[in-house]
Amino acid sequence: MVFFGPSGGQHVGLVYKYDANHAYTIEGNTNASGSSEGNGVYLKKRARRDSYLYGYGLPKFSEGIVTADPGLKNKPGYTYMATASSHGESDPRSVAEVDEALPWVSSIQLTWAATHPSAKDQATGNGDGTTADDVALFQDALEKVMGVAPGDPHSVFEAETQELFERFRTEKLGHSEADGHGVPAVPELIELGKRSKLFNVRAGSSPAAEQPWVSLNQVVWASTHSAQEEQAQPGGHASSKADVALVQDGLARVLHTNVADERGIFETATQALYDEFRRTMLHSSGSDAAGTPGMQSLTELGQRAGLFRVRTGFPVGGTTDGTGMGTTGQIDPKQVTFHRHTAEGTPEDWIAEASTAAGVQASSHWVKGFRTAVARESSGNPNACNLWDSNAKTPPGFSKVKDFGDGHLGDGRIVRLNGALTHFQCSRGIVQCIPQTFAQRHAPGTSVNIYDPVACIAAAMRYVRSRYGVAIDGSDLAKKVQQFDPDRPPHGY
Repeated sequence: MVFFGPSGGQHVGLVYKYDANHAYTIEGNTNASGSSEGNGVYLKKRARRDSYLYGYGLPKFSEGIVTADPGLKNKPGYTYMATASSHGESDPRSVAEVDEALPWVSSIQLTWAATHPSAKDQATGNGDGTTADDVALFQDALEKVMGVAPGDPHSVFEAETQELFERFRTEKLGHSEADGHGVPAVPELIELGKRSKLFNVRAGSSPAAEQPWVSLNQVVWASTHSAQEEQAQPGGHASSKADVALVQDGLARVLHTNVADERGIFETATQALYDEFRRTMLHSSGSDAAGTPGMQSLTELGQRAGLFRVRTGFPVGGTTDGTGMGTTGQIDPKQVTFHRHTAEGTPEDWIAEASTAAGVQASSHWVKGFRTAVARESSGNPNACNLWDSNAKTPPGFSKVKDFGDGHLGDGRIVRLNGALTHFQCSRGIVQCIPQTFAQRHAPGTSVNIYDPVACIAAAMRYVRSRYGVAIDGSDLAKKVQQFDPDRPPHGY
């Protein structure tokens, strides 16, 4: 097993072959470009010295373990091999068929090395890890593109590396002599990486342990609420403003542009730039390139910018435990989010999981009743949003919200909302809760997203138990609540 990213926590793959310089892997949730929002399972060729490659795990196979770790030589259960393959030489998968995932170099690391032109400074490092690997790849790329190696020691950025890079600028990029001096700029590094086919470029340094945390739920909340509500939040850790500001800084750094929205306020310009980041940097398309931020894309932004790490905590109001899930059940209605549910599953799966979350006894009564209600309320669509009935209004004290569900109109048409403003109190989700009821009956340990079918069903279970006195095993659900009875006509609940 090979682990990638900060502390090995971002990505994992299976090593089926390795040599002195590369590990050949099988990786899921990836794609040809290597970004984190993947579309399949791929063979990859990973540079072993890439700082993104964190380390390896060795399963305790009964037949013994083959390893390149010299520290395990001659130890029982281990066989040391400098190069190895899990398949024979006749295996049809050649290296040419393996998609090579290029290592990353950091523009900030290279800039630091270029402005500290002594081997002693560079050996000491800049607080975010050594620059040696990045500089070595940079020098290798110059040698490949220019046909000559810089005279400096390998991995040390001194005068001759700078001189060769300035030649690259003038001879290969067509810059004038006046523009051909100074530290490497990001567009120039990207062009060198492309021409040499040796590396990709990110803005950030190697991830540092002291980088601040950004809460996914805080950012999602801000992306689905109005500027007025965002501005009304108190300062400090309970506010989304600090997290959104870091996201905006990350977008500005990675996309080399300014964010037009007010700092710390997630509005149209921030959303547009975030969508552009997903399209151009992560090569996402369709629904994957639009809507509220997700964990994978936000983590990738933090890493590429070198500005933050991501967790799911939602500390607004102190009602969560740092995982984004409520610990006491009830939440403030203004904490409810409205981002699109995309995970797969069946109503039966969701009902079973919701039963546990709601603290009821799983039974065929709950399954039969909720299957009936789900069909009647939303036709089984977790993202259904009713835009026309009597609930479709915004009560005093609330604002319209940016919604990413499927808007159901009075004439039967359905429109993809993609962040359009909708009335706060619209009935939403797989069993059509309004946000106030969803918040009041929110089940501990479930998402604050009203379009999450497990969270929505669990809240509805707690609601019918409280309002109608339904038994814990659901045995009288159909009798007490007509909407859940398949033998009676539909009726609001």
